[in-house]
Amino acid sequence: MKIIAFISLLFASPLAAQERAPNHLLGESSPYLQQHIYNTVNWYPWGEAAFAKARAEDKPIFLSVGYTACHWCRVMADESFEDEAVGAFLNENFISIKMDREERPDLDEQFMLVTQTATGGGGWPNSVFLTAEGAPFYGGGYYPRDAFLEVLGELSQLWSEDRAGIEGTAEALSDVVRAYLNRKARARALTPELARAVSARLLSRMDDFYGGFGVAPKFPQESSLLYLLDQAERTADQTLLEAVQLAATGMVNGGIHDQAGGGFHRYAVDNEWAVPHFEKMLYNQALIGRLLTRLNGLQANPDYARAAQRSFDYVLHEMQAPEGGFYASQDADSLNERGEHEEGYFYVWTPEAVREAVGAEADFLIATLNVEEHGAIEGANTLRITDMVQDQARLDAGLEVLRLARLARAQPITDKKILLGWNSEMIVSLVTGARAFERPDYLAAAQASARFIMENMRDNDGYFRSYIAGEATIEAQLPDYASFGRALLALHDADPAGGWLPEAGRIARYVLAHFQEDSGVFRMNAQPQGLGPFIQFDDGEVPSGNAQMQRLLSGLARRSTDVDFIQQANVLADVLSGHALAFPEQRAAALAAVDAQNRGDTGSLRAVAHGAVQVQAKLDRAAGEAHFTILVAKGWHINAHVPLEDYYIPTALSVNGEALGAEAYPEPVITNLAFNGTTPLALYEGALHLTAPIAPGANVVNLALQACNDEVCLAPQSMSFRSW
Repeated sequence: MKIIAFISLLFASPLAAQERAPNHLLGESSPYLQQHIYNTVNWYPWGEAAFAKARAEDKPIFLSVGYTACHWCRVMADESFEDEAVGAFLNENFISIKMDREERPDLDEQFMLVTQTATGGGGWPNSVFLTAEGAPFYGGGYYPRDAFLEVLGELSQLWSEDRAGIEGTAEALSDVVRAYLNRKARARALTPELARAVSARLLSRMDDFYGGFGVAPKFPQESSLLYLLDQAERTADQTLLEAVQLAATGMVNGGIHDQAGGGFHRYAVDNEWAVPHFEKMLYNQALIGRLLTRLNGLQANPDYARAAQRSFDYVLHEMQAPEGGFYASQDADSLNERGEHEEGYFYVWTPEAVREAVGAEADFLIATLNVEEHGAIEGANTLRITDMVQDQARLDAGLEVLRLARLARAQPITDKKILLGWNSEMIVSLVTGARAFERPDYLAAAQASARFIMENMRDNDGYFRSYIAGEATIEAQLPDYASFGRALLALHDADPAGGWLPEAGRIARYVLAHFQEDSGVFRMNAQPQGLGPFIQFDDGEVPSGNAQMQRLLSGLARRSTDVDFIQQANVLADVLSGHALAFPEQRAAALAAVDAQNRGDTGSLRAVAHGAVQVQAKLDRAAGEAHFTILVAKGWHINAHVPLEDYYIPTALSVNGEALGAEAYPEPVITNLAFNGTTPLALYEGALHLTAPIAPGANVVNLALQACNDEVCLAPQSMSFRSW
């Protein structure tokens, strides 16, 4: 684009520096919006006031979308939104709206799609231009100051001279986006064969050398990795397991992992996971921690167990609010010695800085953590591991010294929003970690977060999405409801007496009543927002809303006798599988959820018999034993290993196809129940513990059982647990 001549007037001497009056963001609770209250730009929050002003003054709208921890958002703010000339031009020719993408993921996804459609790429900040009626006609990302002024000048001139062209572009672009947001798909059942085909497609996109998907910038893409891990567990596919392990090892050893403080940065800007984009997001801690926990459960790896727990510990120490919820993120930038914002400054090291911090241990740490002279990040380095660690205890002690030493630096800002969906993912992962690592503090933290949400973020029958500084705001969206329902199911499994299950069911019914389309899928919002109804199938930073809703309905169906949940889980699986198979690379979470509905859950804990039976497995390869705890609800029983009647299905455990002998089972209870008259029954009630020997290497342990009460026997169920 050419710079329009008339904007040259902007380059006259700037206004004298003075304290600016606040703009219309004053009073907004978002920390991101608060950062922009005193910009030169007269920002409005998203809402009718901005659109009414645009209509009244016949101006286009400039929409800038970002988030607190975003490095390039801050750069554009410093270069452009603090610039007098840019502010003057925007204020004269546009109505400007600032949006926190973390508060409004529904609108963020829509307008990111606009930019991707217009330019072929996207990122934050997202810069979108709209008509006064909210129709987008152009989109871009980060612009340097001069390029931004050029774009503003061109678009302003087009608005004045070619309104028909602008409106035609806006209509066409809106139609494309709406078509995608409301796309249809041919129904296709997710068969085991198709699940394997999807695995092969995902595998073909992976980096065989450094692990992960594609090339830089390299994101964790946890939903896809968790899907592959599910398939590896279902099919004993060693290739899939190793592909996920390669990605996990790359992240655990790389600079994307905060080696000193624990936790993971958002993504890497290189293929080797060495140089991250430094913001630390709550959802990454939840999802990467969950992936590492599950990997360690399938094949014990102390590096995975250590990294998962250090990530969870980081969240508990640095991202948990005193009231119980978890904060959203920590910034990529912090102040350097010159008082300037610098990306990653808090986290990087030079050899000199390491020597100053640790003294005699410096050479060991410099060599182990690849701290080089003239490092890749402004001469400094992230800490990363490229060789086998010979002395983990020594390394951990040195890392703790480095962690404490860097506290003398200015620390990154923490975005203290408490987001419902992200907290829910953290709750699920903490419950999983509590069980896997025998950490009751993780369960306590998960319970505290859930109680905080129910006490502070509930809105009559519904919930709010965001909470900060004593105020809950923004109506919750589909991923918020569905993920919180899942979190409550996880808490119920860990704490059956805690009363979590009824609220999970109530949330599901609320979503069914307010979010469901006639086809069976679910809208992002109870009422359409932005460009219209938005049916979310693609995974973003967390699994898609429809994938999460499938998990919630399936989970409720396995833990209750509510026929509606059972039917709705089947209906959603039928329609969701076709959508997921249409674009499997973007919809791995939906595929995993549908597969779980069809073939049962994976993982170490299973709920069966409509919640009457819970099975917890722990395969201890070091001891050569598989331990099973079977919890049978009051009023229910499972048949003994040797029933007294031939037509009862026995409880049976087998390892690699070999049935265990009778000595592996406890003595049954011999009793009479009403439905069996005077004929005695042999059964197990309450808590039952079974142990099976497992060999080194791959093992498949199969457990079969039948649950009955004094009126009915349910269909027999069989479940497999795998380890390598």
